[in-house]
Amino acid sequence: MKKYVIAALSALLTAGSVAQTVQQVTIGDNMDYGLTYSLPVTRIEVTVKAHCTKVVAGEFALYAEKYLGLKNVAQEDQTCWEVSEIQLKGAAQADSARTFHIYFSDKAALPTFYLTDDRCLWTINQKPEQTTPSNPSNLSNSSNPSNALRLKPTDVMTSDLLKAGSRAKQAELVADEIFSIRESRSDLIRGEADNVPNDGQQLQLMLDHLTAQEEALLSLFVGTTTECDEVRTFSFVPSDDVSRELIFRLSRELGFVEEDDLAGAPYYLSVSVTEDNRLDEMTANARKKLEKGIAYCIPGKAHVTLFTASQKLAEGDIPMAQFGHVEMLPQAQFTNKKRPCSAVFVPSTGAIKLFEQTEIQ
Repeated sequence: MKKYVIAALSALLTAGSVAQTVQQVTIGDNMDYGLTYSLPVTRIEVTVKAHCTKVVAGEFALYAEKYLGLKNVAQEDQTCWEVSEIQLKGAAQADSARTFHIYFSDKAALPTFYLTDDRCLWTINQKPEQTTPSNPSNLSNSSNPSNALRLKPTDVMTSDLLKAGSRAKQAELVADEIFSIRESRSDLIRGEADNVPNDGQQLQLMLDHLTAQEEALLSLFVGTTTECDEVRTFSFVPSDDVSRELIFRLSRELGFVEEDDLAGAPYYLSVSVTEDNRLDEMTANARKKLEKGIAYCIPGKAHVTLFTASQKLAEGDIPMAQFGHVEMLPQAQFTNKKRPCSAVFVPSTGAIKLFEQTEIQ
């Protein structure tokens, strides 16, 4: 089985760095001196790169060993999809159960808020640094284009080859032509051919053309191979431990298929809460009534594993907002005219990343 390139750990370490649009919100009369915002719930994003190799059998594949000594040549068309890279990370979406509204006095030094596109807190009194998402695996869709000269077999085949009476005779003549091309190239390299060019660039062009001719004719025996990659991202929001959540299916012949398509092999996700910072319901309700301020999250943590029926593919630890609880920052810390505070939050969890107080002269 092909060795997987696992990028989970390095991805998890930078899960808080995300690219999002920013909404700058300045509290004022037009907002009735209030603001509605949300804390995030953390979703697990599984980004998968699948590699596809397609082989189209050659017209003379049956004669490859007889005339060219080539063994194990594909006798029929083949398609093979397999997972080549995996990335796990935590991402954010607004939690409707953790939506808050705060009011400010019109006499206070009104803070400036920066919210994500789904109105989760990003920063207060500090412009956020928008970063490009960390992508250590450089996952992207790709194919295998080449700048090399490429010819079709019909560009090279002579009328004698095309008029040969049988497929076996055609294969024999094509093989002879391949050996002739190889001999011509060898003579050019050794300088034994007639009219060997003195110009190195011209010599290289001649060699490249001979190589393209050989490859075109050789493809009639060995077939043609094309390769490409497809990248998909799948999301899952756990609310507790999960032992076997179906995330996607991949078919060896068809690639990514729907979850209910049994032609694809299943890939599962398990989630195990390793750091549970949730409060019991009674405590949480009591604190909600008593506390006022700007909410942030003390997240928990979960160990996440992606696996198949026979193999573990990727795993790592992800901080998760839903396995934590809400705390409050006093509003007065952000409305103090002489010593206003600023805060930066982790977008994927709502946790405090940076808290500072500035002395205004």
